[in-house]
Amino acid sequence: MAIRSIMTSYLGNGGGEGALRMAIQMARKYDAHVTGVVWQPPNPLRSRPGSFFTREIDRILDQAETEFARERRDAFMASIADAGLQDRAEFVVLNGTKGSSIAEAARGHDAIVMGSGPGESRIGSFATRPDVVALRSGRPVVIVPPDYAAPAIVETAVVAWDGKRASVRALADAMHILGTKEKVTMLSIGADPVPGHGQDVLRLLSLHGVEADLAVRAPGPGGIGRTILQACRELGAGLLIMGAYEHSKFSEDLLGGVTRDILEHAELPVLMSH
Repeated sequence: MAIRSIMTSYLGNGGGEGALRMAIQMARKYDAHVTGVVWQPPNPLRSRPGSFFTREIDRILDQAETEFARERRDAFMASIADAGLQDRAEFVVLNGTKGSSIAEAARGHDAIVMGSGPGESRIGSFATRPDVVALRSGRPVVIVPPDYAAPAIVETAVVAWDGKRASVRALADAMHILGTKEKVTMLSIGADPVPGHGQDVLRLLSLHGVEADLAVRAPGPGGIGRTILQACRELGAGLLIMGAYEHSKFSEDLLGGVTRDILEHAELPVLMSH
């Protein structure tokens, strides 16, 4: 199944620019439709007591929220027009009500493209983090570094494989992408060359027309996450595919882990699934 619908959470700053650039490149490659979304959670001022929250304050908030969305819509559509994709693009404002979160909206698309950089404080929220969207949506999320500026998609991919459930899910979600790549490498970290039925997976990829190489690396001093990223640099990867949060997200946020390391230090787009 090919990619036909891409959603990007467009903030117009930081990682949002890189994510939009990547979404446009993917839309061109796969002849896909692009939906830009901006999330506007309920303003906490609206929950203040009536004596404080006047009709004038309500009007000012409405005006600010409308302007916020309009600026991002205009910037998004300008980039879409420059790319010649006006006939297959739309912009949606999610207002934070039930059923309109980014994770919920993501379920109606083949792939989600989001920036990894911090957003503005107005919209900075746990629910808008790309790793959280990957956890909650059930869809693959391509997370793009803030300074991503490649003029075209780099057609090499690395699949981080440890044989566990999350890596299996990421591989399945990425099959329609892997089939279009010029070079694919299965990367294993540790002593076991191909853990978790890896030879079967290499055969499965071959049956799908994807001839993958195998690379094995010993864990480096910076941990598994840094070792994976170093291998991506050595292999010239344009995309890293990996499972997100094989252990609990709480423990990784608290103690650190592979997902967190890669989110913080990746220099290339990362497709994460959970």
